[in-house]
Amino acid sequence: MNKRLEILPDVFLTAEQSDKFKTGSLSLSLLRPLSRAEASANALIPAVLLRGCRGCPDIRAISAFLDDHCGASVGVLVRKKGEVQTTGFYSVFLEDCFSPDGSPVLAPVIDLLGRLLLEPVLEGGVFVPAWVEGERQNLLNTIDARINNKAGYAMSQMFKAMCAGEAYGVPRLGERADAEALTAEGLYGWYRQLLARSRVELFYHGRCPGEEVAELLRAALRELPRAVPDAYGTDASPRAGTVREVREQLDVTQGKLSMGFRLGCTAAEETYPAALVMNAVYGAGVTSKLFTNVREKMSLCYYANSSLEKFKGVMAVSSGIEFDQFDTARAEILRQLDAVRAGEISEAELEAARRSLLSSLKTGMDSPGRLEDYALGQVLLGRAGTMEDLARQVAAVTAEEAAAAARRVELDTVYFLEGVPS
Repeated sequence: MNKRLEILPDVFLTAEQSDKFKTGSLSLSLLRPLSRAEASANALIPAVLLRGCRGCPDIRAISAFLDDHCGASVGVLVRKKGEVQTTGFYSVFLEDCFSPDGSPVLAPVIDLLGRLLLEPVLEGGVFVPAWVEGERQNLLNTIDARINNKAGYAMSQMFKAMCAGEAYGVPRLGERADAEALTAEGLYGWYRQLLARSRVELFYHGRCPGEEVAELLRAALRELPRAVPDAYGTDASPRAGTVREVREQLDVTQGKLSMGFRLGCTAAEETYPAALVMNAVYGAGVTSKLFTNVREKMSLCYYANSSLEKFKGVMAVSSGIEFDQFDTARAEILRQLDAVRAGEISEAELEAARRSLLSSLKTGMDSPGRLEDYALGQVLLGRAGTMEDLARQVAAVTAEEAAAAARRVELDTVYFLEGVPS
């Protein structure tokens, strides 16, 4: 049973009481409008906060505290959902009733989260400079490492081109130049504003009643500064115009072809379940048209798959090809989409697509992390449905509804990562 409570001004708790697992979970997310100006700072702040707080002045003390409370864990959680960036913490802990010595776990963990967020260790009135520098270097390393995954890099570059001028084009962790410029003084100043100007969403999954969790959180966050929160949200994708083509050369042995499409709907709309099934028929999974035809039968791609971004309303195709197969692979990828648009969907394809989606949703219902992520997504979309509701809608999608969803899809951007001429 879900319970949603406003525990402080613009601080909301969604609590799902369940005895399904022996562990409970709790997330704390500050919601921000995605922008290059603050993306890297928002990504860095929770990592710095997790270095020490009142009562646990360093990483060793925090680790000892968590070990003493049945091996609880706390980690950084930075996400990009459409044009919203979330930053905060995620914690997993043993349920109180399973504590070996009967000592409480939930209350101390919530208290620790409050101290981590609101009572960091300071030096000279700002964050500890050495900690900021260490975590800043970790962030820079993560940003730099994006290029090592060439398929992911190609997708990121495609979306940058496709959404240039739109907030969605900003990477989840921001840009390297912005991360390089962060200082202990500047980061602490923004942190104080971040606390006051952000809506906070908390999600709890476990055995404790929602009202009791709310009381614990209200006490832990009572000193949270509050001001009118900054507006956030995602602008639905505009319709595609002239198709853009972008090429980039790197020292690679395999070409990476990424294609961005405007989906014509987001997950906030009633047609989204049909778009999910359409995507599964087209390119998501081993029974899809891209896999069985473009990869297996025609051997045009080393891999080919499609995916949806439900908040922004975009679809992306990612594929690995030989450099000289660009035109042929692009044409065949589009031809398979045309087949879906024309309703060339066999009963076997439709059933396999629905079965794959339902299996994924069932797996998600058994994962506290995915339940939390889905619940936050529903908040951002302004919807109240559960994974179970989505599963029922997916199961009812017809071939014609999937074809109609494909007819709303428009190609926007083609990006090709090719090798450097020898």
